[in-house]
Amino acid sequence: MNTPRPSFFPACASIAATFVLTACAASIRPASDDPDVVQEQALQQSLSLNHRMTLQRRLDDVAIPLLEHSAPFCGGDVRASLGAHIASLWSFEKEERAAAKQTLHLDDRLTVLWTLDRKQAPATPLRAGDVLLSVGGKPLPAGEKGIDRLNDVLVDAARAKPAKREGWLEAVVQREGQSTALRLPYTTACNYTAVTRMKNEVHAENDGHEIVVNSALMRFFPDNRDLAIVLGHELANGVLSHGGKTRAVGIVDGALGGTGLAQEALSSPFSQQFDAEADYLGLYMVAAAGYDIDGAERIWRELGVHTAGARKKGFMSTPPSSAKRFVAMRRTIAEIQAKKKNGAPLVPLATSKS
Repeated sequence: MNTPRPSFFPACASIAATFVLTACAASIRPASDDPDVVQEQALQQSLSLNHRMTLQRRLDDVAIPLLEHSAPFCGGDVRASLGAHIASLWSFEKEERAAAKQTLHLDDRLTVLWTLDRKQAPATPLRAGDVLLSVGGKPLPAGEKGIDRLNDVLVDAARAKPAKREGWLEAVVQREGQSTALRLPYTTACNYTAVTRMKNEVHAENDGHEIVVNSALMRFFPDNRDLAIVLGHELANGVLSHGGKTRAVGIVDGALGGTGLAQEALSSPFSQQFDAEADYLGLYMVAAAGYDIDGAERIWRELGVHTAGARKKGFMSTPPSSAKRFVAMRRTIAEIQAKKKNGAPLVPLATSKS
């Protein structure tokens, strides 16, 4: 009887083929410091930054006028708004600064990236590319301290006595290599900035200083009116001190009565009451900024449909549900429209805090 002799050829061939494929893969897999990899990485960072700046410009077009019109709701927490986006390399995270230098042509000095196209307020004489040397008689140093100095000047101007809605600040800019004196008009605005963040989550939040809006949320709301409602909600959270330990009360009166929100707010977690209050006050802010709020409640229907079953946070995070918020917003809209029809001031029914 002949016993079959084991064949090692297929196994050896398989091992050899695997070795060859591995060697080939290793030979085409570039190292991190490969010049082609470095070049492509820089290009992708530049494209990503350009995309974020496009979103930021849209956000500024909505947020800055909203912050200006909402100043009466913000009490003493205000600053002067120049109607321009001003930045330096220090305005960006460390890993973005190389791209910002190459793509946006920024350095350590404060530079105007763009200005708002104002239809009613005085147009700013600032131009894209202007380097701010001084504002309000205060020199603006290069580096991180320049941003802090400009913020201090803008806050001091808006809080000077007697308080005024608009004013002027003397400035010196470097324009095309020459020092140029300008008189900058400003409008008092709530002391917040709005910034975009590249994240694929429909989310916005107020950290007490900035309103941070994810790129996914901006894609979800292509209509600027809907984006303004999100910003109004987040701004209202700050105005009502929802980010701190203060518990705001009273805003759930009026239009919210009958939806179940007012009763729930007295016995449920603060988050429910806070969201109801922020929805209510935020809608007044949006209306005061001149947006047509008719039908604006549909954003809660759309969010409820598109995020059903998803884990929500921030703007959509907590009860009341999207259905309740839909009904509450519709009733708030009716309240605001009735005031407009009767020529009454757009002031919420209650804004007391305790």
